[in-house]
Amino acid sequence: MPLRALLWDENMMSGIITRLSGQDWNWWVTSLEIDKKIRYCVIVQGFIFLFFAAVSLIPIRKRSYRCIYLISCINLVFLAFLKYLDNRIGIGNLLEHTTQFTCPLVLFLFTAKKDLNRSTELLAKVSVALTFIFHGLFAINFRHDWIWLNHSRPGNFTEMVMICLGIHEEESANLILFIAGILDFLAAILIFTQRKLIKMSLLYMILWGLVTSIARPWTHFNKSSIIESLNNWIPEMLFRTPHFIIPLCLLLALKIKCDNDADLLPR
Repeated sequence: MPLRALLWDENMMSGIITRLSGQDWNWWVTSLEIDKKIRYCVIVQGFIFLFFAAVSLIPIRKRSYRCIYLISCINLVFLAFLKYLDNRIGIGNLLEHTTQFTCPLVLFLFTAKKDLNRSTELLAKVSVALTFIFHGLFAINFRHDWIWLNHSRPGNFTEMVMICLGIHEEESANLILFIAGILDFLAAILIFTQRKLIKMSLLYMILWGLVTSIARPWTHFNKSSIIESLNNWIPEMLFRTPHFIIPLCLLLALKIKCDNDADLLPR
């Protein structure tokens, strides 16, 4: 959790820190005691996330209890914002996490009536669409002079494709990523169309979301340090689970809806 990306941002925090502490900015960023406290804050936040994960498995419908979903949503938005600050490029660094931080909000709405109504379904679709759109922008290497619109392709994207597919030419790997980016855009559009096209787009999202999640531990697996490599990259895989789980849930909901509609037809 890159908390320092915010707390050590001089433009955003220097005025606040100097007023609250009475010390200059140099003291703040060089203090070992402050750095230690930041590490503790990150650890505490980790336990908070674990608490939210455990609580989400308890089927209680009371509104006061369900508000925990909203709090966890705010925490995930904050985490996505920190990642955006840490990268300092492209608004997609924030919005590519939309599926992740809207998951608790979808749960909050769904558990109200235990039904996937139109507004909840729309929220899930929009969150998935935004995730795939901004992944697509990175995949096609969308460059722009404005920093917030600049979505240059990360080098690790090309590296993962080359390792996973055994490709030795960087150009070939980049072409595959470009095609995947176009498919991401197409899937994000089709998810709002008719039933058959929605099903096709969701199947693509499930497959590609799963593959890109597994690619993290797969490409960084090190036989000489198995525990360390898995410890570093399995969380990265699980962190991206919503990219294929939410489309899977939508596909199942679509199937249930189709079955229900079929039952209502006159025989």
